[in-house]
Amino acid sequence: LKGTIASWQHLDAETKELAAQLKEGGLAGANRTGQYILTAGSDMVYVHVASSDGEVQGEPLACFRSPASVSTVIFRGTKVIAGLEDGQVLFLEAPLLAAS
Repeated sequence: LKGTIASWQHLDAETKELAAQLKEGGLAGANRTGQYILTAGSDMVYVHVASSDGEVQGEPLACFRSPASVSTVIFRGTKVIAGLEDGQVLFLEAPLLAAS
């Protein structure tokens, strides 16, 4: 995963919509799509392979360390949005999710 703390100004419409949904409390079930599931622990966001029943399998395929503890993480396509406990929002790109 790669990403930055960004302003809202230079984001495409889909990412702005996803970030707005995160700000409003997130999306139910949005942390899983196809064969991948995203989890957060402390200041880390992890991408895992998911089993058919939605359980995490094995070690993470990718990870990202954020500048503060992650409270919520959602994604759509290759775009990952992480809401941090200090109020920041991270906008990440995860190309490996394109295969899901």
